[in-house]
Amino acid sequence: MKPSKSWKGFAIRFVLLVTASVVPLWGQNNVLVIEGGTLIDGTGRAPVPDSVVVIEGSRIRSVGTRGSVTIPAGAQVVRAEGKTVLPGLIDAHVHFLDFMPQLFLHYGVTTVYDTANPTDWILAQRDALNSGRIKGPRMFVTGAIIDGPPEDALPVTFAARAAYRIHTATPEEARAATRRLIAQGVDAIKVYEGLDIASLGAVVDEAHKAGLEVVGHTPDAKQAIGVGLKFIEHPAPIIHSTLDDPAQGEALIDRTLPNPETHANPALFGPLIAMMVENGVYFNPTFTRNTPESREWYDIVKELLEDPSSRFITEARRQDWLDTIREADTAEYPARMQRRAELLQKVREFTRRFAQAGGKVITGPDSGPRSSPTNIAGLAMGVEMEGLIHAGLTPMQAILASTKWPAEFIHKEKDLGTVEPGKLADVIVVDGNPLIDIYAIAKVRTVIQDGKVIDTRLDPNFRNPLPRTFYVDTPFEDRAPLISAMSPGTARAGNAGITMELTGERFTPQTVVRFDVSDVPAQFVSDTTLRVTLGSGQLRNAGTYAVTVVNPGSGGGPSNPVYFLVNFAE
Repeated sequence: MKPSKSWKGFAIRFVLLVTASVVPLWGQNNVLVIEGGTLIDGTGRAPVPDSVVVIEGSRIRSVGTRGSVTIPAGAQVVRAEGKTVLPGLIDAHVHFLDFMPQLFLHYGVTTVYDTANPTDWILAQRDALNSGRIKGPRMFVTGAIIDGPPEDALPVTFAARAAYRIHTATPEEARAATRRLIAQGVDAIKVYEGLDIASLGAVVDEAHKAGLEVVGHTPDAKQAIGVGLKFIEHPAPIIHSTLDDPAQGEALIDRTLPNPETHANPALFGPLIAMMVENGVYFNPTFTRNTPESREWYDIVKELLEDPSSRFITEARRQDWLDTIREADTAEYPARMQRRAELLQKVREFTRRFAQAGGKVITGPDSGPRSSPTNIAGLAMGVEMEGLIHAGLTPMQAILASTKWPAEFIHKEKDLGTVEPGKLADVIVVDGNPLIDIYAIAKVRTVIQDGKVIDTRLDPNFRNPLPRTFYVDTPFEDRAPLISAMSPGTARAGNAGITMELTGERFTPQTVVRFDVSDVPAQFVSDTTLRVTLGSGQLRNAGTYAVTVVNPGSGGGPSNPVYFLVNFAE
């Protein structure tokens, strides 16, 4: 499934100005109509050609074929002839970072589930997104991770990740931690494999009492399902439950079993699949972390990262991703991908057999701090959907995994996941047909969220007003900005204001300039240059003032200080 030749140049420019696809007939009834496209409504039913979707306010009012649905006078009309209309995509496995919001909307992802972040910060981020104070996807969150005692938990390499992990030693402590998170207002609970099975059961029980589900890492799928868990995340629990040798299971948990995917016994897949289907368990395989087909998306990613509109992504991260893409041009790359395909063979077989048996797979690419280029927020959904298809799911099943099924899992099916009357109007229009070419899912033409057409062009100067409160836990971000020069470096007290220039390294559009103890207006010129405005307030009194810069949420911390001299007035 390689991109067509027409893809080149499309990745950044595919979201056209709203006026190119919308006839401006906005009336008093606040009605929006999507007319003429082929509708894949997310229910699994056959596509509806020449469809009409009528949206009133934030809800879908009616759906049908042209001629069978009345288009109200004065409605705003989105022309969708030759295009495909789908529910807004739902990414069910994200570790949200400051720069991500606009990327999700850019690629048609209107809802995300954040599954591990500092609780206070992610709740604030969720509320800001859901209220429209930050433009981005609708968000549901878990907050901090509930894990076992430190001695039983997997080693945590980065201090930031430990800072939003709750260690518990007994089922009672795990239950109490669950209650605290629920009281804070989370939408689901995240667990990790350091929990013993009794503690996991206590978490699941407490969450279910509150009407919430539990996600996360578990050592063994059978044991977790036995205590009520309905979400299996990553292939490892599946592999553990289908090993012949208990010693291999211990090594898998300790992460000392080489190539664990190859040790699963397909003869044991059937009973586990039957157990999962019977108990209504959803499976999130996270193929984007390991899929050998990722190379096909690299041209799209490269064009995104080299376009000036992506400058809101920190430079260290952008360069790391570009370096990874360049490695794909080496002579060793094809053999490495072939080996990866061989390792994935049994995981793909399990996923295919699970879906064929009626199991529900959920698309959640696991975008976050340690993401690869094909884990980029939003775009990763297309990569994951292609991974599901390579595993043997149909394109329609891949669409259900990205719309209807994740909405069901978190009990939001009354509002989200399908294009049906009464649902919230989260709808996307894409060029092409993803049932024929899954790459069409990334060719987003129009995004409608809560009944409003969204401008999804990327803003290179985007700065999240709520920077992450902990360092991003990945080493290539851990680089502080550096100031090498400042010009001018002095002014007279009482001056009405001046503009000065800072030069240095690792500046970003998010970089904040601090004069003494307050932030001052700054213009991002380049990675090495900032233009700074000092007003009369900063220049009122004579003195020597420290000037620093900081990249919020990037993990880099503050720069070295340079000193600005305010001389006495003449």
